[in-house]
Amino acid sequence: MNEVCCGIQETETLACISELLTPKVVECLPPHFKNIKSLSDAQGWYNNMVTESRLFMVKNSGTKRLIGFIFVFVEDGGDAHIGYLLGEAYWGKGYATELLKGLLDFTNHENKITRLIAGVATNNIVSANLLQKLGFVNRQNEKNETIFYEYLLSQT
Repeated sequence: MNEVCCGIQETETLACISELLTPKVVECLPPHFKNIKSLSDAQGWYNNMVTESRLFMVKNSGTKRLIGFIFVFVEDGGDAHIGYLLGEAYWGKGYATELLKGLLDFTNHENKITRLIAGVATNNIVSANLLQKLGFVNRQNEKNETIFYEYLLSQT
């Protein structure tokens, strides 16, 4: 595998996927995020993600190491469902705030996207607080294990 993917060797990317998707990171995520233990598993996960969404790799600007992902699935009508994750080693260091601010800036320039929707597990208070801090509003929904937040984008 000598192909380059986003500036790093593909095998390195697949190894990073396996390292990032630890049980703690994927605890509240859908089943296809879990049990990624080999390069083959990582390749299958990657193929699935790029098929069903726009996948953005988040890299540390200093080391260029892959530290997480952002997923954007745009529906007809301008709604975009988003998700993001960071490896455990990068939690609590401001990276999630930085990546979401970057996503908001990027999507504000995408005329086809009018609203971002993010689902957060009810026990993920840190992520819920971050979304609220950045201007996402809690949508009223039935009681379940996921709380949905939305962010209306300015259309210029």
